Amino acid sequence: MVKLTDEIKKMIGERKDVAFIATVDAEGRPNLSCKGSFSVLDDETLWYVEGTGKKTYENLKKNPYVAVAIANREKLDGYQIKGKAELLTEGLLYENAVKSTEARSRRLGAELPRPRAAVRIKVDEIYSLKPGSMAGEKIA
Repeated sequence: MVKLTDEIKKMIGERKDVAFIATVDAEGRPNLSCKGSFSVLDDETLWYVEGTGKKTYENLKKNPYVAVAIANREKLDGYQIKGKAELLTEGLLYENAVKSTEARSRRLGAELPRPRAAVRIKVDEIYSLKPGSMAGEKIA
């Protein structure tokens, strides 16, 4: 059981940039997408709002394994988090996704589409993205 460290949780919570999620389609072709809604659900789980329902969403329906990259450019620090995703289209987490999207719509003064899903990611592995000798090292 891999747990997110307090440092990683803080980086996700204070993140100013988008996070990136990598998926693959049924033929093994990679897809990389940026997401602005990544959050920590608990010590072993991330989640985000899937708003567009395009390549990432379609890939996750066929292959749930993902890699997520989060980074702090100012501190030259970051992490790659690998895990298994689950698409949720009902229930409490999905309703939270709807509410957060509605709140973001009001803040931006723009109408955002209703989320296609809340995506819950169970963390399996964590790697360092810090430059230098730690780059690519498995840390959990």
